[in-house]
Amino acid sequence: MDRYTRWSNLLDLLANRERLTVEEAARDLGVSEATVRRDFEALAAQRKLLRLRGVAVHAASPVAHPLLSGDAGAPAGSPELRRVAAQATRLLRPGTVVGLTGTVATRALSRAIGLRLDSQAQHGNPHPSSGLLTVVTNDLVAATELARRPGAKVVVSGGVLDGSAHVLGGPLAGLLLQGISLDTALVAPDAVDPEFGATAADEVDAGIAAAMVARARQVVVAAVSSDLDRSAFARVCETGRIDVLVTDDGIAPSTADRFRNRGVRVVLS
Repeated sequence: MDRYTRWSNLLDLLANRERLTVEEAARDLGVSEATVRRDFEALAAQRKLLRLRGVAVHAASPVAHPLLSGDAGAPAGSPELRRVAAQATRLLRPGTVVGLTGTVATRALSRAIGLRLDSQAQHGNPHPSSGLLTVVTNDLVAATELARRPGAKVVVSGGVLDGSAHVLGGPLAGLLLQGISLDTALVAPDAVDPEFGATAADEVDAGIAAAMVARARQVVVAAVSSDLDRSAFARVCETGRIDVLVTDDGIAPSTADRFRNRGVRVVLS
């Protein structure tokens, strides 16, 4: 296993566990502890992780950045959501503009995007300005995480700050969104129903997501199967506006067929 593959695997392990000991990493990767220590030092020098009290801590961990406190620093979703997020980010292409809204599930998407950009950089892929992935978001946690990544240009929507969730909302956020064009709106709603569409529990979250959907050429919805076949309080978009639904293999075949019958491409993680 070459060092770039090891580094990518180490970052994947950290994304799932938040922190990792030398012994755990050596066991999981099948390499010596001395090799892991050298890898930790190399990744720490690139600011991809922190060395802290005998363990490695992911750069997006609440320990690694003071902005990530309280609910905002919670692990980025369930294992199913992280797999769905990783699959959804594979649909993104360098040089495109992506809208990413501020919800807890969005943290899983931003982390998956960051890991993908890290992997590309470790393998020596160039990132000229024309090849940058531009991410427009109202989530300060996602913005902070992605701003450190090579290959990413981050645009923050503006608006009124919700200090408990570290997201921006209100009419001012919508003003910027009215003046831009998105290639893809990457949406992680609270619920998705084949008939009613994508919905969010909070009307402010729904409003920002709807504004991004309105400015996007393509809409990709990322949702675990347990969030399908139900609706939340406020609509983000109707089903016919969704181009791709990325979910896990727990989706009922009949539910998948109902989405497909409405023109939605269903991708399983």
